[in-house]
Amino acid sequence: MSLQVPSHSEAGVSGSSRTERWQQLLSGYRVGSGNKPVEEPAPVLSDMDALLQDERTDYDRDYDRIVFSAEFRCLHDKTQVFPLSTSDYTRTRLTHSIEASCVGRSLGALAGRGLRAREVLVNPSHLGTIVAAACLAHDIGNPPFGHSGEAAIQHWVSQRLTKPGEGRTSPFASLAEWHDLESFEGNAQGFRILNRLQSRERRGGLRYTAATLGAMSKYPRASVLPGGRARDKARVSEKKFGYFQDDEGLALEAYSAMGLVAREAGVYSRHPLAFLVEAADDICYAVIDLEDSAKLGLIPLRDACELMEAVLPKPVNGPVRPPPSHLETRLAQARARAIGELIQACVAVFLENVEAMEAGTWETPLASARDDVSKPLKAIRNLTRRYGYESERVLQIESAGFKTLGGLLDMFAMAVVTDTPNREEKKLRQLLPLDLFQRPEHARETQSEHASREDAINEAVARLSKYQRLLCVTDYISGMTDGFAVELFQRLSGIKLPT
Repeated sequence: MSLQVPSHSEAGVSGSSRTERWQQLLSGYRVGSGNKPVEEPAPVLSDMDALLQDERTDYDRDYDRIVFSAEFRCLHDKTQVFPLSTSDYTRTRLTHSIEASCVGRSLGALAGRGLRAREVLVNPSHLGTIVAAACLAHDIGNPPFGHSGEAAIQHWVSQRLTKPGEGRTSPFASLAEWHDLESFEGNAQGFRILNRLQSRERRGGLRYTAATLGAMSKYPRASVLPGGRARDKARVSEKKFGYFQDDEGLALEAYSAMGLVAREAGVYSRHPLAFLVEAADDICYAVIDLEDSAKLGLIPLRDACELMEAVLPKPVNGPVRPPPSHLETRLAQARARAIGELIQACVAVFLENVEAMEAGTWETPLASARDDVSKPLKAIRNLTRRYGYESERVLQIESAGFKTLGGLLDMFAMAVVTDTPNREEKKLRQLLPLDLFQRPEHARETQSEHASREDAINEAVARLSKYQRLLCVTDYISGMTDGFAVELFQRLSGIKLPT
């Protein structure tokens, strides 16, 4: 699986025109700011000022903003595979995101070196940083209990809320608003966190660069496709959706800044670097989850070692070095080597097909494009799913998580959607943070200093549509850690009283 960099003669398109394309794809425009990035003349600095000058690029700043965010810290108690694990060893969403970021940095830097070899003038370290930052944020929108948490929110909406125009009064003004929540998606929530929920008082939130947002946008489309058509299963970019209707303006602003290809209204091609972010996630998900499952005793260590070693290339000449006799050491070494081989293989696929990605016509995950990669990874995922994801303890906790999130939605969503809250709903409203309902367009509206908390929340809620109120509730609940969600549900249900 060694890296093969195509020569410039194979490129077919001039390096200069492709360099211009990549300059747009790597746009430093900060979404929501309304200001185009400009090159400012370097100031004249004293020796001491020069030493203290911030040398970070805009992409470095994106990376740092994600690391220091509360939403990123909360990933330490969010399910990766094994919910509420008592083991100090198993990964959480936080450690998975950090590991994916390390893999992503290598993928981006190697891809940048390959592009430069084809006379596309990009800075490989910039590509590495962009992919690393996007990997850090790729799971930041996941609710408690991972994909089971997404399913719990989707199920609750489908059972408790009606589509517009179907008998009972619906809180939604359009079918697209309904689908946003009925198909609740962690990727769309991640985009919302970065662009709206962080620094809520201004448009664009913390205002990340378009390049970073593009790299993390695996599904640059709305929840409803034009004409209500079904998704095209041949397009991996249509598998899920990447932004809510409430955030459409910011999403289209980001996609436009990068010049992503618009296939239809609200449906865009992926940014080429999004394929590298997806590859980093795929590599870590398969390899690391297998290691975790083996460490927890769900899969025999020897079986895990053999599956991991199946990813490695077979030696052509020379003696085969016997693996370590200690199985845990053997597994750790195989995991490290497997990740290295998969990085090389995915970068090779990227460079072979990058022009199609630039044109918006490539639609295959890098880890699925070659049999020597996809087949061993599929075997790993199948075993991990059977003995890890579907183990009795995991299924029990995921079922409990379903009831936990559904119960919290019953309480808070109903309390916020109604315009005439009863006594219990008034108390539940007051448990919600006031800034949950803050929006940039309301930032200048002042609240009387004599207003009670109840009045302040009621006033803030009244400014929002019912769809926006429901998004505020899913913002709150999806932002919880696994442990906090369980604790809060138990307290509000009377199962456990506050200490």
